[in-house]
Amino acid sequence: MRYDPGMRAPIVIAPIAVAFALACGGSGSSSVGGDAGVDLDAGADAAPPPVDPSLFDCTSLARPPLARRASSTPECLRDPTCRTTRLVSAHRGAGGQLGRIAPEDTLAAYRAGIAMGVDLVETDPRPTSDGVLVNIHDPTLDRTTDGIGDVDKHTLAEIQALHLRTTFLGDFSCERVPTLVELLATCKGRALVLVDANKTDRVDLLVAAILATDTLDWAVFDTSSLDKIDRALAIEPRLMIQPRVETLADAQVIADKYKAHPPVFFEISASIFPGGVDVVRAAGGRVLVDAFGIDASVRFGGLPSQYLDFYAKGADVVQTDLPDVVLRAIGRGVPP
Repeated sequence: MRYDPGMRAPIVIAPIAVAFALACGGSGSSSVGGDAGVDLDAGADAAPPPVDPSLFDCTSLARPPLARRASSTPECLRDPTCRTTRLVSAHRGAGGQLGRIAPEDTLAAYRAGIAMGVDLVETDPRPTSDGVLVNIHDPTLDRTTDGIGDVDKHTLAEIQALHLRTTFLGDFSCERVPTLVELLATCKGRALVLVDANKTDRVDLLVAAILATDTLDWAVFDTSSLDKIDRALAIEPRLMIQPRVETLADAQVIADKYKAHPPVFFEISASIFPGGVDVVRAAGGRVLVDAFGIDASVRFGGLPSQYLDFYAKGADVVQTDLPDVVLRAIGRGVPP
């Protein structure tokens, strides 16, 4: 199917997302003003697909990879004290279940994030039965592929023989469940990768993948488990880290614990945000917060200006299923 700027990619929405959208108030508004000339309060579906699929789908493989398109500098991304721009993280690549650009957690989704100019992308590595980390969110194969059963009960070869379930505009026939090594190699030099360590205890494999791809400058060890962070740093002390702050009491404990190795970001749970921001700021750190509740609202007609509240309340990074909408809301837009 050829790209037509007037077309919209279809989307399959899980029922829980619909309920979440209603709970979040689909017609909400924000008291925070937007950038001049940007219609922040146009719904997320008011615009056509933000990037030509030929820049990131299977047809893109016939051309050299896109260079980095984010307006932030790599040096700023790695510096916990750098707050020169508002940053955007693409959840599961170009978006999770609320995304409408590319299949989640695929290399195409990460190429799409790069094409849109996002600063960071988030991953979901978990091991196969033969000990290879593949990037797939669910513990089972059922939702996103034509396979069934647990990921960790299948070999890499079995998983990569499967086809992905997709209804997105573009050609994704070449896409398979990628390995973490493939993902890191794709994003190296182009987007900072949040390597979610919550889905496996194989800290050794996670660190090995980062070292094998020479991506210490482009990968962040991201988890709610301080034990996993400590084990990872014992293997490679130079790792960038992102601990997750789940309660207000955690904020000071984590800031104190890693004073000698400052996290590149602290992820503060949306349930307590903006709580903990002052502690992170006092520790010289930066805040990342998930905007999935607002994503659901915006996806069903809510106002994109809602995202600006996160930045106004202290977030340095907003992680989202709708990265193109957030980029437009903060005035950065999407490269042509």
